Amino acid sequence: MKRQLRVALVMAVAAGTGTVMVAFAGTASAATVSRPFPYHVTYQTGVLPSASPSARDAAVKKQYDSWKSTYLVHGCASSEYYVSTKGDGDAPHNGPVSEGQGYGMNIVPLMAGYDADAKTEFDGLWQLVKDHEDSRGMMQWQLDGKTCKYTDSGTPDGATDSDLDIGYGLILADKQWGGYTTDAKNWLAHFYSADVASDGHLKCEDDGPTTDTRPSDWMLDHLRAFAAYDTAHDWNKVITKTQNLAQEFTAAYSPTANLLSDFVVGANTTSPKPAPADYQEDQPDNIVGYNSIRVPWHLGTDALLYGNSVTKAIATKESNSYKSHSGGNPKKVYPHTKLDGTPYTTDDQAEEAGDSVGPAAMAAGDQAWTDTIWNYLATNPFGDGYFGESIKMLVYLVMAADYWSPAS
Repeated sequence: MKRQLRVALVMAVAAGTGTVMVAFAGTASAATVSRPFPYHVTYQTGVLPSASPSARDAAVKKQYDSWKSTYLVHGCASSEYYVSTKGDGDAPHNGPVSEGQGYGMNIVPLMAGYDADAKTEFDGLWQLVKDHEDSRGMMQWQLDGKTCKYTDSGTPDGATDSDLDIGYGLILADKQWGGYTTDAKNWLAHFYSADVASDGHLKCEDDGPTTDTRPSDWMLDHLRAFAAYDTAHDWNKVITKTQNLAQEFTAAYSPTANLLSDFVVGANTTSPKPAPADYQEDQPDNIVGYNSIRVPWHLGTDALLYGNSVTKAIATKESNSYKSHSGGNPKKVYPHTKLDGTPYTTDDQAEEAGDSVGPAAMAAGDQAWTDTIWNYLATNPFGDGYFGESIKMLVYLVMAADYWSPAS
């Protein structure tokens, strides 16, 4: 998504198997929780943290209680909920951004069973999305926390990462409670039309050019779930193109670390390359920044759930690189990293950079590194706000093996 305020700060500084162990009830009523938390899965590859399942679940609950009390807001309308950007200033008056709304729509269904109000909260999150769609049927990316009106300049538009997460959240909700099939399939149809280029690559936003892409949007686990759920669209073409781009880019620009720059141009070719430094945002867009720090989380998660060899190979190299250059200290995984794995600057630090490596470390089978990152999740050394704490919540779910696939 578009993180202008965070970017301005950065400028200143820088100047197992994937099958769930219990079958879910496909005919669940809206009031029935089909997969109540904790719903443990056995991943197709990798390792889990050494902590016991009960200790992992307790850590997830503690993080959820904190996340929910701090960031889940009942508003703007009585039927709506939103995820506040408190602590980051990504929208006026701590308002919602579509990225956070997507995070919430993924988190809440996974916590159903522990959170008795999860369905009400999910419905409120979804209602706010429906009440703030742009002309292409995607969520307007930034809203004022008081008025809930679109607050960016120009014509309202959406962001691909949030559009993906919202679609995935609707599928999670349909598998958890039932009753969301029509909404989910309608959303995926609009997404395919708005955010997928003709060759299958993911655009950066629904009104953007058809020649660029953003690796932090390459949520292959989501795309695989879409392919299983929605046969009306060629999601396998999107999966294949996304995997090809990842391999083509890393082979040419990051063969050792396998890192991916915040933005990529030439996505409509077989020779993608880093975007120019100031392509879309004011932080360097040609290296890893606050967008692509999420790549090891997303690709690691896909490898864990589906055992895919492409994502496992990339996630493993990323994990190894971050471990090597940080000296095995997650605090020294910096938000801005060159494509060779060395820090771009050490003046800027954020917890989410180290947190996001956790799923990749698991997929790599690195037990010691996995345990180090797991223990690091319990801290917040840099006082991260909404962005970092929301990423931590989802990483916690993955690392605790409480992140089930709606395609299984």
